[in-house]
Amino acid sequence: MKNINIGAGQTYIPGFINIDIDEKADITIDLSVDKLPFETSSVDLVFTYHTLEHIPNYLFALSEIHRVLRPGGILLVGVPYVSLTKYNLVNPYHLHNFNEHSFHFFDALKGSAVEKNPILFKKVFHRCHYMRIFNLIPYPLNRVCRNHFFNVVRKIDFGLVAIKDDHDSISIPKKKELKRLFKETANKRVPYVKIESKADRSVFYRYLRDVYNWWNGY
Repeated sequence: MKNINIGAGQTYIPGFINIDIDEKADITIDLSVDKLPFETSSVDLVFTYHTLEHIPNYLFALSEIHRVLRPGGILLVGVPYVSLTKYNLVNPYHLHNFNEHSFHFFDALKGSAVEKNPILFKKVFHRCHYMRIFNLIPYPLNRVCRNHFFNVVRKIDFGLVAIKDDHDSISIPKKKELKRLFKETANKRVPYVKIESKADRSVFYRYLRDVYNWWNGY
């Protein structure tokens, strides 16, 4: 299997081909203008975590991901949620916004602009990560909050299947399978930074703690 990790700036995934604009990656390219160096329909899995929102030519990057994925290939995406004001909407480096409907525009069954767009994906799941107290609010009340208020959801994950031809006979994995695959893949990420001493580890762990608190709005 050929698996690639797109946006491997600070972390890499062992066993994956890690791609980023940063020179630490296995392959260094600018996904806004450079084609992925793989043959068409040659990749089984693409994982990209908090990267698509940074790419100026997002549609070009997505078209390249679609091109290299085999029919039925898997795209796992993690991005900030559109209504997160503190760390998303005010971030000048976040060029695109995402919510649970973002990938419906690439599903032929949903219609819309996809009629003129060769990028076709079938969304299998999306998973919202709620901010603190909203985790305690049951469905569908949490959905009402998500649709009407800011800072309810901090990030969102997607599991997508590449469709190359409407007539292709492909097996669509179950939601539970793709959710588990997303979690397992995300947990495999390893920092490029090598920790040499206890003092370095202490600084590094404090950094991770600060990032965690920042991400959770503490």
